[in-house]
Amino acid sequence: MNRMVVLIGAALGIVATACGSAATANTSTSSPSPSGGPAAQFRNGASGQLVQVNGQTLILTGPNGDLTVTYSSTTTFTRTSTAVLADIVPGVCIVATGQKDSTGALTATTVRLSPKPAAGCGAAGRFGPNASPPAGASPRPTPAGQVPVALASGEVTAASGVSITVLTTTGGSQTITVPTTAAVTTTVVISPTALQTGECLRATGARDATGTVQATSITITPAGPSGTCVTGFGGRGGGGGFGRPGATPGAAAG
Repeated sequence: MNRMVVLIGAALGIVATACGSAATANTSTSSPSPSGGPAAQFRNGASGQLVQVNGQTLILTGPNGDLTVTYSSTTTFTRTSTAVLADIVPGVCIVATGQKDSTGALTATTVRLSPKPAAGCGAAGRFGPNASPPAGASPRPTPAGQVPVALASGEVTAASGVSITVLTTTGGSQTITVPTTAAVTTTVVISPTALQTGECLRATGARDATGTVQATSITITPAGPSGTCVTGFGGRGGGGGFGRPGATPGAAAG
């Protein structure tokens, strides 16, 4: 009888240990990863509608509430406006992205224009969140299943219909095709005094411990088709995306 009691006690101990291990495993697997929280998803900037300006502190409204952005004397300010194919003329700087065909010819899907600065179009491509990569930089690997995006940047030297010739930042000449369906925008440098509430903003910069974005660049962007501000960072960059109910974004003039 005593031997039976000992065997039963040992069996119960094994069962209890197994249950405890399973409970621990379930607890650890059900705990959310810190990297999946909202702060991790929106740690590289913010975008949304400007609703308040307090000195060098800006308040943007986004889908998760208001966002705070600060800027300094080194922050660059630009305004992006919608343009058309006819705005692509010799002497302007261009950054075009699209796809290459089997012959290597580039057909652009997006085009960004900007005035040529004294330092040349190589300098123009470096401001703002859509900056072209520096010469000699290694291209980012293309995810499996996606078509690689081609890029051409430099100074427009000739424009005839949809055929655009570019003196690239690497010194070579390249002819690209810009169809009428391409999204064309023009970007100009502005002063922070040009900021107005109601406009759509995109700020690039790291967030501090309080969630405030320390902006290195700020761009005024056009409103979306529905008249509200759209996010400019996809799933990991921006906190903004939707206008405050009842607010009307200001038009982004060139």
